[in-house]
Amino acid sequence: MLDGTFALLERSLRIDSRAWSSHLARLGLLLAIYVSLSYTRLTSFLIGAPGLHFFSGIAYLDVFFMTLLGISFFATSITEEKEEDTLGLMLMAGISPLGILAGKSGGRLWQSMLLIAAQYPFVLLAVTMGGVMQSQVWSVTVALVAYLIFLAGFGLLCSTLAPNSKSASTWMVIGLLAYFFIPMLAGYWSFVHANWQMSQGGSTSTTVGWQLVEAISRVSVFTQMSQILTTGFGETALSIQVISNVLMGIFCSALAWLCFGIATRSPSSEVTSRGFVSRYRSYSPFSAGRPWTHPFRWKDFHFVAGGGPAVCFRLFYYGILGLLLFAFDGDSNWFYFFLFLLWVSVVVDAARVISRSLQEEVRGQTLSALMLLPHSINKVVYSKLEGALLNWLPAPVLGIVTLALCPNFNADLDSVLREERVDVILLGMVVLALFSVMVCHLAALISLYARWGAVPLAIGLSIGIYIAVAMLEAVIMIPLGGSMNEYVLLSFMALSFLGICGACHLGVLLRVQSLATR
Repeated sequence: MLDGTFALLERSLRIDSRAWSSHLARLGLLLAIYVSLSYTRLTSFLIGAPGLHFFSGIAYLDVFFMTLLGISFFATSITEEKEEDTLGLMLMAGISPLGILAGKSGGRLWQSMLLIAAQYPFVLLAVTMGGVMQSQVWSVTVALVAYLIFLAGFGLLCSTLAPNSKSASTWMVIGLLAYFFIPMLAGYWSFVHANWQMSQGGSTSTTVGWQLVEAISRVSVFTQMSQILTTGFGETALSIQVISNVLMGIFCSALAWLCFGIATRSPSSEVTSRGFVSRYRSYSPFSAGRPWTHPFRWKDFHFVAGGGPAVCFRLFYYGILGLLLFAFDGDSNWFYFFLFLLWVSVVVDAARVISRSLQEEVRGQTLSALMLLPHSINKVVYSKLEGALLNWLPAPVLGIVTLALCPNFNADLDSVLREERVDVILLGMVVLALFSVMVCHLAALISLYARWGAVPLAIGLSIGIYIAVAMLEAVIMIPLGGSMNEYVLLSFMALSFLGICGACHLGVLLRVQSLATR
């Protein structure tokens, strides 16, 4: 009955085993781990438990990159076939829906698991550095694999039900936000309930309902990682998070299989760059309307970045983050967590719209036609990026306005500026801004070479570059007895990021010109 069902999966695995890009990605991961390990070894005299410090950084980076891969890698497994109108041909060739789903998603899941397997022997070195046990390394690995299975299953479901890759990624983001925030709220309610019971003088025993709330609070991989990476962890690796994530991944995959015939009955033949706009009629306020004076900006604003609906979604999302920042202004831990989330969202969103603006032209093979217009390559590229970033503009504006309205944050910032060196703080902010710009430049350059995963690769390379620059500074400082000025170190890092941005900028223009002449 299953004869030939997994033929597509076997083909994808064979292609992956022969593709240089897959092996290069694994080699890049190992190089990044080696650089991080070397940096931790050089600075081990400055921190306690260097093994735990090294392993915690690698573990949380894995979760971060897995989340980005889920949005850009797993969520496009079926929609890319819809956009190319090849699902019907695959069904006519005798490939069953189960074979299509297994072939498109199973190969990607296997590639991602190989990345975890490749890094496992190297992260075991954290045990010899001190601060972490081998059981903790194993528990984190099992938790990461379970989270990866959940991402693969949920991404497959979103890709099956969504009409295009943009919608699938959006649904994936919404689902992951629920995955992270619902357990966070459940943990907060459980903590408040336990404190209330203690204040009333009663026992800490809870009813079945509160036990269920506590179980929900442990579904998230972040909660499980924080428990594993504490000193004295001795629980089993098969936790609630592992079991629930695996079951959710299997359930989503089964639901995608059941809904495959209905969801793919009439695959959309629209081009991928129509975004949200094509769903609305010409008299809708969200319609594209007549072209602007600068048609490239108009086209990318509406048909790549999403137009009015995308602006409304960004206003809603960043408005919620702004309200959370304002609500937790007095709690420094939660406030800086949501501030970090705001910064990550702004940078990832900018990198995504920039990479999509260029990648859509490559996929549609329209660069040659654009070069026939009486405009230079620079004007075409800059106008497209301006239109995409115009849709992204509400993100930083709302962030700045929110921070300006937080009185406690402004008071703390004012006290820090009075007590510390202002020039060093401002230079540090410049370094942070240049790091964000470097992520966007790398995403733009990678999008002209890679078919998907430009944003995760850009973030990974940026973090690797940051670690490499910091390691180089540590190598220079150690012979000098650590006497080098902070201003000099930050200036060196800023110049390094600025040089990489300039190289990527030139590389994008040269790559666009090369693709246009093919």
